[in-house]
Amino acid sequence: MLSAVTQVGPELPAAFQLVVLPIPLLIAVFALVMAVFPRRMTQWQMRGPDGTTQIEPSQTRILVIRVGGVVVAAIALGMAFMTSMILF
Repeated sequence: MLSAVTQVGPELPAAFQLVVLPIPLLIAVFALVMAVFPRRMTQWQMRGPDGTTQIEPSQTRILVIRVGGVVVAAIALGMAFMTSMILF
């Protein structure tokens, strides 16, 4: 009988599988948070001569942070749910 799914690569040990799935998911979650809330992730507070000054990034930097967060999340989700052959 032929099985519906053929395994291409070597079978991963159970302990390794427990590590392989949560780490990319955690990276994807943090990357999506960075993409959704870029201003919160990039605000700095500095003390100047007149008290507290807030420095905000430009709109281009915000856009780059959003795109970067989505790209990193896509790569992390691909690592979590695609075949393990890309790791070998």
